[in-house]
Amino acid sequence: MITLGRALIAACLAVIALGTFTPPAAADDVLPPAPVAYVGAGSLRWDQLTPQTTPTLWRLVGDSAVASMSVRSARDVTCSLDAWLTIGAGSKALSAEPTGDRSSLNPGQLEGELPASCPAMPEVNGGSVADWQKYVDLQTDASGAYGRPGTIGEALADAGVCATAIGPGAAVALARTDGSVARYQTEWSRRAQVDCPVTAIDAGDLAGDHEDPTEAELGRIDALVADVIEAAPGGSYVIVSGTTDSEHAPTRPQVAMLYEVGSGEAAWLTSETTRRSGHVHIGDVGATILAAAGVDADQVDARTMTVADERDLSIADTVADREDVAELSTVIPDDGPVFGAWIVAVPLAVMAASLIALIARRRGAAWARHPAFVRIGIVAALFATAIPSALYLATAAQWWHSDHPTITLATVVVAIAAVITGLCLILRWDRPYRFVAVQSGITFAALTVDGVIGTPLQVGSLLAAGPVYGGRFFGFGNVTFVVYAVSAMLVAAVVAQELRRRAMPRAALLSAVGIGLVAIAVDGWPTFGADFGGMLSLVPGVLVLVLLLAGVRLGWGRLVAAAASGALVVALVSYLDYLRPPGERSHFGSFIARVRDGEAWDLLDNKIDALVASFSGPVGWLEIAGFAIGVAAVLRPARLHVPELAGLYDAWPTLRPALIAIVVTCGIGSLVNDSGVLVSGLAVVTVAPPMIATCAWYATRSPSVEEVTAHDRAL
Repeated sequence: MITLGRALIAACLAVIALGTFTPPAAADDVLPPAPVAYVGAGSLRWDQLTPQTTPTLWRLVGDSAVASMSVRSARDVTCSLDAWLTIGAGSKALSAEPTGDRSSLNPGQLEGELPASCPAMPEVNGGSVADWQKYVDLQTDASGAYGRPGTIGEALADAGVCATAIGPGAAVALARTDGSVARYQTEWSRRAQVDCPVTAIDAGDLAGDHEDPTEAELGRIDALVADVIEAAPGGSYVIVSGTTDSEHAPTRPQVAMLYEVGSGEAAWLTSETTRRSGHVHIGDVGATILAAAGVDADQVDARTMTVADERDLSIADTVADREDVAELSTVIPDDGPVFGAWIVAVPLAVMAASLIALIARRRGAAWARHPAFVRIGIVAALFATAIPSALYLATAAQWWHSDHPTITLATVVVAIAAVITGLCLILRWDRPYRFVAVQSGITFAALTVDGVIGTPLQVGSLLAAGPVYGGRFFGFGNVTFVVYAVSAMLVAAVVAQELRRRAMPRAALLSAVGIGLVAIAVDGWPTFGADFGGMLSLVPGVLVLVLLLAGVRLGWGRLVAAAASGALVVALVSYLDYLRPPGERSHFGSFIARVRDGEAWDLLDNKIDALVASFSGPVGWLEIAGFAIGVAAVLRPARLHVPELAGLYDAWPTLRPALIAIVVTCGIGSLVNDSGVLVSGLAVVTVAPPMIATCAWYATRSPSVEEVTAHDRAL
């Protein structure tokens, strides 16, 4: 007989096998070598392309592989020099020390000021970029910059590839590691382009001292691109992209087009950096130049841009589609804080109201015992619980294509949360875990499928804004990790308890193992969630859950061993990922490569800086205090005078191990993720609402809880 537990183990092995043998992206892995000309123009956005002002670029959309390019480098605003240094380094680089403070809500993100302070482009004198060593030293000293300027130029020179730089930015991109530039021109000419197989052209910054370019500036870029295409031989590549942010506005995706002269194929562009069709990063330009020149591009962090799949949209529809995608970069920075406050405020309001009602109830207040008040509280708590799931599922509606994206997003989120709440209420199941089974089951199922198929639900979710800020383009971020880990533990508690009720204790334990392994695989496997810190935290949590369900008493020694198990699993997965070709590695394998090359400390230093910042300031202190109170409630509910939770433990014995596992997972997560104590704070606002709803509902059905409450009041 096949039990549910064995079925879950089999499902987990199937998930891991799928991740092992499924390629991470559907794209042509090799860009055939051919001459390449790159034209980079600052602030070249999709909404600036029109058939009247930019006829060449407009037609090029129909003949090229196109994408939205993230130009975010190591600063909060990418200046021209940042972009060209990043291209030349093949990794994030910067031109000045970051001046923004770390966000109090997400320490892994810098908050900058507009307008940004951008340094002038360096002069090129005597075949060398002025002040070159200053920029080399800056990458070593600054936090968050991992590239070495001149890497692309050095690789081309070592391979004997002739390369011409036209304009100061191009000189920065094609300079060697000592700052020397073999061939440099200040103005484009046909001869300068055809003399070498590699040409980089700095077309200047369209925005300049203002936010929007004039028609004359756009026309100048368009004419330059037309000249470059005319001079390019058949079969060669012409790459056109934006390079920089406006100094006066938040980052927005820029134009990216790869045209094979004489081909005329309309397609989407992608890279292993983003693993998303229609999305690339500014650093990928340098890797693509190397690949086109026939030079190994695996020596840089960036990845080669490749053709993902054919595009059957018209030119106008393609431009409109890219403009809609750009709305993500407007709505999330502008309205994200408002939604974020709402996401936190609703659970906090529910917790505050529950605390007030609990105190009033113990003092004999009639209103606190009124059935209508209890029902309203349960509905509010269930709605708060459903918000994270709704924010992920709302992505399926592609709200950014709406004429009023913010209103559409809010409407869709409220509607989905209301539907999930309604499902909880109409389910006629007399179990203490009735609500959790629905809420956590939906969340766990949705994010598991999302992780396996490439995390498409992360693209337009306010809880996964990494692509907007040039951070994580694929996989699970820290917020998703918390939501997923909590749902996995609670689902395991539900399934294990239901199997125990059916006198299947062995199946109950196996089910927890299976669900835990699925969660670990989906969250951490490099081709799924690719969450380094998440796997590091989730493995100990799952191990603690299984041990507690097996009746093993946990001392400090076993807890330390559980924590160490996370490091061992991550080390093994990282090494296996490292064994793959460099172009296919995730940041698991890339970290091992950095350790071998002695470059890991730069990455760790930035993570530690963000982690330490999270523990300072009032927001961090509140998160620590809230987590500490939550831990005390989980471990000693009676001591904290929460008899409802103690009674729920009696009716649902597997709940306490699950909550302890969540404490372990999120506690470790706060120490190993750059979001720091934000992980603990998110755990509180994610776990508290479903527990409040469940306790409130079950207390009205359990005389034993009422008796305990009366006893406490008498004391």
